[in-house]
Amino acid sequence: MLEAWVRTLGRHGVMYLSSYTKPLKEEILKSNLTILFEIYLGRMLLITILSFIGVFAFITLSFTLFGVPLLLSAISALIASVTTAFFVFTIHYSYPFHLITSKRSSIEANAPFVINHMAAIAASGVPPFVIFKLVSRIPEYEEISNECKRIVRNVETFGMDIVTAVENVSGRTPSEKFRQFLGGFVAVINTGGSLQQYLENEAKEALFSYRLRREKYIQALSTYADLYTAVLIAAPLFFVSILSILSLVGGSIFGLPIDVALRLGIFTLIPILNIFFIAFVHYTQPRV
Repeated sequence: MLEAWVRTLGRHGVMYLSSYTKPLKEEILKSNLTILFEIYLGRMLLITILSFIGVFAFITLSFTLFGVPLLLSAISALIASVTTAFFVFTIHYSYPFHLITSKRSSIEANAPFVINHMAAIAASGVPPFVIFKLVSRIPEYEEISNECKRIVRNVETFGMDIVTAVENVSGRTPSEKFRQFLGGFVAVINTGGSLQQYLENEAKEALFSYRLRREKYIQALSTYADLYTAVLIAAPLFFVSILSILSLVGGSIFGLPIDVALRLGIFTLIPILNIFFIAFVHYTQPRV
C-alpha cells in the first residue's frame, strides 16, 4: 500500500514539480544513491505529508484534552505541523547535496596520494585498466576507491572499453578536480601520450596544492590561537576578576545579582563559547 502511494506521489511529483526537482535529480545521480529518482521523490513527499497530518492531529487532540479552545488548538497545530513538514522536506531534499559534499571532500583529500600511487603503478608499464583495478582494492582511499570500482565494474560487467568507462564515471563524480583529472587521463589514452608522465606531473601538482592548503591552514590556526587567547582566555579572566570584586560591594547586572551572573558566566557562557570555537576549528580544517 505504501509502495503504491510512493510511486503515485513520485509520478505526480515528476509531472508537476519537474522545474523544482531537476537539481535534486542531478544530485541523486552524482551521489550514486541506489534508488530511482521517482521513488526518492515519492518517499520524500509521502513522509512530508504524513508528518504534517500526524503532528496536526496530535497537537490538536492534546490541546483539546487540556481544555484549550478549538480555534487556538487548530492554529497552534497548523503552525507546528507546517514547521515540522518543512523541516522534514528540507532534510530529505538536502540529503543528496550533503552526501555529495562529503564525497567531494573525501576525493579531494585523498587525490594527491592516489595520483602519486597511480604514477608509481604506471611506471611498471601496466595497462590503464589495471591501474584503476589496483586502486579500487585499497579501502583507505575511500571515495576514490569507490569511483575506481565503478570504472572496473563498467569494464568487467558492462563490457565498456576503458575510455568509455572512465568517461562514464567522470560525468558523475562530485569533484570537479577529479573530473578534470579523469578527462586528462582519457585525453592521454586517446592521443597515445605518455600516461606515466601525465600521472607524475599531476601528482606533483596535486601534492604542491595539498602542501599549500596545509600551510594556509596552519597560518589560519595561528590567527585563531591569537583570537582564542584574547577572547576566551584574557577577556574572561578580566571580567571574572572585576565581577568578583564587585560582588563584594553588591549590585546587579541586567537584573541579576552579580554573584549569580558570575556563576552563569563561569559555568555556562565560557564553556559554550569554547565548544563553539572547537566546533569552528574542527569544521574549517581541511581533511587529511
